[in-house]
Amino acid sequence: MMAIHPSHVPVINEVFSPSSAELARCAELIAAVESAQRETGAVTFQGEMVDEAMARTDRIVLERHGA
Repeated sequence: MMAIHPSHVPVINEVFSPSSAELARCAELIAAVESAQRETGAVTFQGEMVDEAMARTDRIVLERHGA
């Protein structure tokens, strides 16, 4: 995203930041992947196959947003 004026940055951050529900989903996905890695290695989360790459991405999202 590009901002013409610095006053636009807070609005841009608000619009593109994940919601608390999205952050909660990230945390749940990570927990599901870590649990599966200890047990079987494959995991289905909320009806879709997920893997370590998805968990890594969600860890970054949670880290960036202090969750």
